[in-house]
Amino acid sequence: MSREPISLIRTTPPSPDWLGDEFSKVLIELSKRSDLPTLLRMHKFNGTPEDRRVGSEWLKQRFGQAPDPDRIIVTNGTQNALFITLATMVGRGGLLLTERLSYYGFRRLANFLGVEIRAIEMDGDGALPDAFERVCKTDKPKALFLSPTLHNPTTIIMSRERRLALAEIARKYGVVIVEDDVYGLLPRQAPPPIAVLAPDVTWHATGLAKCVSPGLRLGYLVAPDAAAAAKAFQPVSTTSTWFVSPISAAIAENWVDNGVGARILEAVRDEAAARQGIARSILDGASYTAKPEALHLWLDLPKRYTQEDFIAACDKQGVVLRSGEMFAVSKEQASPAIRIVLGSPRDREELRQALEGVVTVLKAA
Repeated sequence: MSREPISLIRTTPPSPDWLGDEFSKVLIELSKRSDLPTLLRMHKFNGTPEDRRVGSEWLKQRFGQAPDPDRIIVTNGTQNALFITLATMVGRGGLLLTERLSYYGFRRLANFLGVEIRAIEMDGDGALPDAFERVCKTDKPKALFLSPTLHNPTTIIMSRERRLALAEIARKYGVVIVEDDVYGLLPRQAPPPIAVLAPDVTWHATGLAKCVSPGLRLGYLVAPDAAAAAKAFQPVSTTSTWFVSPISAAIAENWVDNGVGARILEAVRDEAAARQGIARSILDGASYTAKPEALHLWLDLPKRYTQEDFIAACDKQGVVLRSGEMFAVSKEQASPAIRIVLGSPRDREELRQALEGVVTVLKAA
């Protein structure tokens, strides 16, 4: 009997074995709350003051100090935070810049909103400042989208110097930086977010999906200041968000305050590092880019393979992949590489089986 195909597509964080027990505990604790009927009926809109306090406390791990809670919009995941930023900071007909390889989901949001997208060149440190400034001089872009910490798909961690250089150009030409930092808490060592280095020009989007649990659907959008946050949320308050699930917000409050959230984050980091170690062992000799706590790696394809051929060959080995071309703004700008996700398999043994299937295809090249 053949085994089920193993998917290496979605960057789901590997859950610790004890997460189910903690989930049971928090549900029991919530069931004892005296305000439970009110909680289940409450409209929270951009988050209650308590929700924003919790978000600020969680973000302190990344920001170094807790940002002003009034700068925070609590959202239905990072994707929703990005949607709000695109809709309010760029808008229909506006020009958005992004690196030639970037998160495809954000570009789909941009297309949905009628935003024009243009790629700028990048190197091993991310977006090139000179390329960014050239477009700023001629075409008046409204925003630059970046995922500078564990870039999706390349795993690049942009240097502090590059972050500062891009922020200075953005400030000079009145361009907003949209910073997707959903992977930002995974590395134990990383430069500060651009939102810390240049808060005046940056909208910082993050959430719990990649470091705690995607099922909570809870995100945070940090605006440059409280007035900007209030202005941005007003037009979308009953359209894209309505309000965050009160149960998800209550679970987040419980886990942030009692330290369970930090424990989950540390367990995800440890497991991600262990899985990267497995990948290094099995993919020995292959060419790829990765970082120690990343949930994925960026594998260079042998010259004999097209994206389609490689995916089809892996499929015969019981491994499900998606084309790396989906991360390119245009097919002409694509790299001959493919994203291999390490976090989604159920356990290390399943990951080993999948990677051994990938290696079988690589060796056939």
